[in-house]
Amino acid sequence: MTFNQNIPQPNDDMSDSQGDLLTNFQQLNTQFGVNHVSFDAAADSGKHNFCSFVEQASDPESSADEYLIYSKDDSGDTELYARPESNGDAYQITKDGALFNHILPIAAVNFDATGAIQGNDLNVNVVNFTAPNLYEVVFDTAEANNNYVWSCSAFHAGTTGVIAQADNNATYGNSVLNDRIHLEFVTEAGAAVTITRAVLICWRIQ
Repeated sequence: MTFNQNIPQPNDDMSDSQGDLLTNFQQLNTQFGVNHVSFDAAADSGKHNFCSFVEQASDPESSADEYLIYSKDDSGDTELYARPESNGDAYQITKDGALFNHILPIAAVNFDATGAIQGNDLNVNVVNFTAPNLYEVVFDTAEANNNYVWSCSAFHAGTTGVIAQADNNATYGNSVLNDRIHLEFVTEAGAAVTITRAVLICWRIQ
């Protein structure tokens, strides 16, 4: 059964059109009930069960005094977007199946004193142990122009604090590269220290 928008015709006898009209009513109830509680429900009829958004080819236009929520393609994924009134700047709500706060983690790793990765990592190929307090964290993919911000923390068996920093090399670019970062761990007095565990996280601001 399908909905027929062309009945009844002006000269149709109502008794002849009754079946078609009943089919239309049934289809309206069925199709409205895809996202809503159907018309014939005893309670909550007309309310939403959920909302589904058909992927838009581009950002739809918004008029004054209205706010749009819709879906659009993002590099092969369908994501949620929002647009303020009067064609305001659209912004992305979700990315890769999660809420999008526009600070995107691009690499993360937890490693021990030998450089062995502990548990899961994000976009990290290997952690090379280069000296008692020096490590090279190599990413799976390059991040062009060092376009990220990063933080690192570490622990050791002593009683003094540990400072985690980019390897004190000639330039920042020697320590923080497109596809890797060189780290060193020192005490508050600047002496090399052997860590027990370190955590590195890099983000890109979208």
